[in-house]
Amino acid sequence: MEIDTLLDAIGRPRRRANPRIARALQDAEHQMVDGIASWRLGEGPAILFVHGWEDDTSLWGPLLEAALDRGRAVVAFDLPAHGFSQGDVVEIESAAKAVASVAQALGPISAVVGHSFGCKAIAFAIAWHGFRPHQVALIGSPTAQRIQFHRMAKMYRIPEDVAHQALAVREARLGFSVDRYDLATLKDAMTMPVLFVHSADDEACAVSDVQAVADVWPAAEMLITDGLGHRLVAQDPDIVAALIAFLDP
Repeated sequence: MEIDTLLDAIGRPRRRANPRIARALQDAEHQMVDGIASWRLGEGPAILFVHGWEDDTSLWGPLLEAALDRGRAVVAFDLPAHGFSQGDVVEIESAAKAVASVAQALGPISAVVGHSFGCKAIAFAIAWHGFRPHQVALIGSPTAQRIQFHRMAKMYRIPEDVAHQALAVREARLGFSVDRYDLATLKDAMTMPVLFVHSADDEACAVSDVQAVADVWPAAEMLITDGLGHRLVAQDPDIVAALIAFLDP
């Protein structure tokens, strides 16, 4: 039962009873793209925003407003099985496809910023679907699927030996190692400027793991802060200002 519980949790986010939307997007153009709830505001090349696991566009309030104040167009959407989007399950493949589909439908997209699971969706959209933004900012990014799997097992209080068994079952069902989903494997695709933003006290993703990826991606750099945890780092005024400066054309 513990194995089934963990495997069912992988890919099945808990959906909020009342979906949220960032205030800046309430008057934006709304469009459903292959079942994905998407919004665009402004003219010209846009910044695309991709939220993380069990989150939504409300995360981006301060950053959206800062981008709009600079005259930038913005595009945001709810990942599959999140917010106003359709579906009950989302994996890296479907998340990456959603990024690419929204970018194509509501583009042109010049830059992209993601948080947490959204970072992986962006990276694999670039690697697998030909999405080619000019700048990429990744906030609080997970790096290795194996690490995240065991973190989720710990969250569900599943013993380590059971977690190892569950991972073996998952890999057997996939037909390949989950290491295929590691960001370090994408160094040949991630050749554009990338800014990793991370708080040293991030409780979900270790900054040392992110630094290891930044060290192998050709044009990646790190912006490390502290005291902001996993989610607040995306809304801190100083971080928002640094991100806007990086994402400017």
